[in-house]
Amino acid sequence: MADTVRYRIMKIHRLAPLLCAALLATAIDASGLAGDLKEPGVAFAQDYPDVARQQVMAALNRPDCKFLKGHFINSFTSLCYAGETKTLNLLLADLAKCPGVTLHVSFTTEPIAGEGCDWVVSHDSDANRFAVRVSLKSDRIKLADLSLPAVQGPALPRKE
Repeated sequence: MADTVRYRIMKIHRLAPLLCAALLATAIDASGLAGDLKEPGVAFAQDYPDVARQQVMAALNRPDCKFLKGHFINSFTSLCYAGETKTLNLLLADLAKCPGVTLHVSFTTEPIAGEGCDWVVSHDSDANRFAVRVSLKSDRIKLADLSLPAVQGPALPRKE
């Protein structure tokens, strides 16, 4: 029995360097899937139509929105913006009109992603879901003037 235990321990010791090498290779590959963005952009599913992609990109690249910085990790992107309430209203309205998009808006009193950032647009390309987090501490965002886009529920069931 002691020989069996020794054999297993020796086998584990031989496999340990291989397991460490595999973990290191995985970590190196994962680091290649993250980075900073110099301009607004998000990832899209391969089957997402080009016309819809252009509409989303136009919303994220509005000339009246000041893009500050962005980051991506795999299929998740965060974009930091500065701007007035009217600009935010227009961005939200544009995103809400994009086909196949889900839009969620939330508010925070915590600092967001650095100096000068009034809102952050986060995007999960797997679900094509946008989450916009608005800073209530911003001097440029006036809550009384904020206008959330219209939300339309699912169609009523047909009467038979």
